[in-house]
Amino acid sequence: MPRANTTPIQIHLPPGVATNLVVAVVVFGMAATAVVLGTALYGPEEKSERAFRLMNWLKKTPEPDKPQSSPQARSRTRPAARGESVRAATLRT
Repeated sequence: MPRANTTPIQIHLPPGVATNLVVAVVVFGMAATAVVLGTALYGPEEKSERAFRLMNWLKKTPEPDKPQSSPQARSRTRPAARGESVRAATLRT
């Protein structure tokens, strides 16, 4: 069987460039993960919910179904004031 006369391509980079690039990519990934986790745990209610949904999307798991509230549960909670989150309205009671 004939052999191809090929030579591998060599890329000559200055020392440390490839290492620095790997470090930059890893640091960026860790920073993005820290921002999403921090938002999910300590952010406002709406952004926290979005961050948790983003984590489920990145894990490629289906989004959980919204729980169906009963008519009795809806009548016991007071409506939220304008600009107030639903969670704050339920904690107020």
